[in-house]
Amino acid sequence: MKYCKTCDIHYDTPIEHCMFCHGDLIDETPTEPTYKFTAVKKKKRSNPWLRFFVLLNIGSILISFGIDYYSGLPLSWSYTVASANLYSILFALMFFSHSVWSSKLTKLLLLTISGLFLIGLTLNDYHWALDYVLPIVIMTQIAILSSVILFNHRIWLDVSGNLLFMSLVGLLPGLFLILNITTINWPSIACLSYAIVTLLGLIIIPSKENKEAFKSRFHI
Repeated sequence: MKYCKTCDIHYDTPIEHCMFCHGDLIDETPTEPTYKFTAVKKKKRSNPWLRFFVLLNIGSILISFGIDYYSGLPLSWSYTVASANLYSILFALMFFSHSVWSSKLTKLLLLTISGLFLIGLTLNDYHWALDYVLPIVIMTQIAILSSVILFNHRIWLDVSGNLLFMSLVGLLPGLFLILNITTINWPSIACLSYAIVTLLGLIIIPSKENKEAFKSRFHI
């Protein structure tokens, strides 16, 4: 096992330098058996405002369906309201969840795309979501994660997994373009090109140590 004296970090990967301070690692062979115990954390109480917000949105869904039903109107308006309320509930739950910020941001953006597409389906006009929203949101997410990695190399390992995932998702607009699902070409072409360039950058640019650490974390 490798050990960094400066950062007091143990590495169970075949690397020679610390990923944080880039100092040389030393081989450490424990003379006595070490035991690791997971700290018992007290379960935090749920946010009462979050529960009230969820309850409020559920009430909005029920009221909108009730108004349409008793008025004898089509349920298209209720479906639109229900889609927006459901998106709001899931957005709030993900936003207040305890997870890494890059993973949370990726989930929120994917949820936004799904929510807009669902609203488009209820309005019988989803092409604007596929033509513009999907590729532009994906490119924005890739740009944010790429910028974070470029300006802070120390968190490369934490962000690279989400960047790889979003780059693979960025290939979808190209697939929709090939299948003639989208009607506007340039956003899909731009997103596909950006995703391919990012994937190539993830393969070529990282150092050997970062690649080995990435493979070890994701068991590749």
